[in-house]
Amino acid sequence: MSKKSQVWLATVLVLILLLGAGAFAIFRLPMLKSTAAQAAAHDLAEGQLTSDIWHEKDLAQGLFDRVTKSLGKRVDLRSVTVEDITESEGRTVARLDWTWANLDGEAWKYSSELPLEKKGLFWWAGLTEKSIHPKLARGGSFALRANPGRRGKILGADDAVLMEEGKVVDIGLHPNRLEPDTLGRLVDALNKDVDSLDLDAGDLEDAVDEAEGNRLVPVVTLREDDYARVKDAIHDLPGVLFSEDSQTLTRSRGFAQATLGSAGPASAEDIKSSDGEVIAGDIVGRTGLQKTFNTRLSGPGSVEVFAKGDATDDKGGTTKLTSLHAFEQKDGEDVETTLDVKTQNAADKAAATGKKPTAVVVIRPSDGRVLAVANHDPKGAAWDRALSGQYAPGSVFKIASGLALLESGVKLSDDIACPQTVTVGGKKFKNAEDEVLGKVTFAEDFAHSCNTAFVSSGEKVSGDDVADAAAQLGMTPGVGTEESGSGKDADDFRKNTAGAGALGIGAKMASVPADGDEVTHAAQMIGQGKVQASPLAVATMAASVTAGETVAPQLIGGDARDDANADDEGTDGAAEDAPTLDGDAAKELSDMMREAVTDGTATALKDVPGDPVHGKTGTAEYGDETPPRTHSWFAGFQGDLAVAVLVEDGGFGAEAAVPVAHEFFDRIN
Repeated sequence: MSKKSQVWLATVLVLILLLGAGAFAIFRLPMLKSTAAQAAAHDLAEGQLTSDIWHEKDLAQGLFDRVTKSLGKRVDLRSVTVEDITESEGRTVARLDWTWANLDGEAWKYSSELPLEKKGLFWWAGLTEKSIHPKLARGGSFALRANPGRRGKILGADDAVLMEEGKVVDIGLHPNRLEPDTLGRLVDALNKDVDSLDLDAGDLEDAVDEAEGNRLVPVVTLREDDYARVKDAIHDLPGVLFSEDSQTLTRSRGFAQATLGSAGPASAEDIKSSDGEVIAGDIVGRTGLQKTFNTRLSGPGSVEVFAKGDATDDKGGTTKLTSLHAFEQKDGEDVETTLDVKTQNAADKAAATGKKPTAVVVIRPSDGRVLAVANHDPKGAAWDRALSGQYAPGSVFKIASGLALLESGVKLSDDIACPQTVTVGGKKFKNAEDEVLGKVTFAEDFAHSCNTAFVSSGEKVSGDDVADAAAQLGMTPGVGTEESGSGKDADDFRKNTAGAGALGIGAKMASVPADGDEVTHAAQMIGQGKVQASPLAVATMAASVTAGETVAPQLIGGDARDDANADDEGTDGAAEDAPTLDGDAAKELSDMMREAVTDGTATALKDVPGDPVHGKTGTAEYGDETPPRTHSWFAGFQGDLAVAVLVEDGGFGAEAAVPVAHEFFDRIN
């Protein structure tokens, strides 16, 4: 190639490169207003202002983040597109179409104007609050408030409403309007006419003294029916103020309260710790089923978007809220349970007779449905010890260890001595109140709850045998127990989460380690050692005896049950691996439990009306005091009702738990 040709070739290549660069600049760099507008819309839709078309890119990003921050996870920006570009009176603006959506996919659409400015060869965009929404003032931002629909109900058997929104009356005090006798008269009237209310006039007086200025001092929130009873006595008291509100309420005060739970307005702490999932105005479940099924009961989370700041004054700076868009209110879904109103009322009333914290669980053995869960604490609000408490079961566990002995070949008529004490591995075990039965049958040992007979019989069975027997009776770890996720050797625990999975609430069942230590094994023959159980598990054990097969307790029904069990992977497989309860052995256990009522530790139940009662008492030691403190237990059944009663720190089972069981059977019959 000649030198002249080389020059011409180089010249052509340079021209091609220059033309290509120019075309790129025209179509890709903001030399055209359409390019600038499209780049701005793309950045806004992504929430990342990375293009070079922004004046003060970092400042623009900060403004966008500040304005939209409150929308959090409840309202999502789906798209920003350019509708058109207009010029008027020397001003160029891009009209942007915005589309946001809530968690349910419902769209919120509007348009805004983004100013464009040409400097030299390039176009630039200047982001302002009005560019994001036309009703936002300078310095303003979006604000989000919950706009919930009706919270779902909690239903019981036969679709009975157990919990729903109801009217309440908030009672408060205006410090500067009170007269000297107001507090005394108010407290006397409330304590007299509202059951279980125990207000202290001195505490209220202190609260009034500490109140700043005319700040309202809250006293109590009453259900509408409670307020109606006391209204005439307090309505005209000077300085006492009343306001109506709504609140999620059980069908009657205290009805299965610990299990059904509570719900209330989201607190500042709720909002702060939720990472944007909870906002002002939300109603959140705080305890029990209200907490477990909060998402279902709340529904899709309806919200309303506001402009925060003065929408008509560009100076902004105020805290005025102007509504921009309210998403459609959508109600929450109901949660179905198996609780039966009549049975629950009887259980609640029976538990309330306990002089110490008491739990009652009632299961229908024929189908495993949990008909009642009652919790009572004389000193205040009770937590759900019935479903999640873990205690040594004491002698009610002799139902399980008794099954192990029956399966080993022991007969009801076999003589098994019941001395005052027996020593295993250097550890002395004794009977309650140093009882001595002498030479008696195994059935009599069971009926009179002879510790020494069961301890000495421990050599006939292994720890695995006892754990398997307990599993046959449903005494297995439930979803949510430490054991079910602890990573311990699988041989140490017999895990059947079918029962707890059917509950759908992560309730705790029982822990029965197959311990090889002879002292621990001996202790576990009488429900001590490392054995732990909830009242739910003990009721399941009694239900399995009368059903003649392993009962899987069920508390949640319908779609809510399916939703809950979807999270409990492996539940069905665990059920398949569970050992099978022998019907004949269950019948022998039933006979021994009947003898415990007719001629043993539970004879106080002989006069209960209706079908024959079968039962087993239990006294479980705990703590390190000398002598040890004891929990009181009863497990039994009558007809198609299986019952467990726990009285914390109640002493002997026959003295504390049996009277509660008697009260229940009397009321249900």
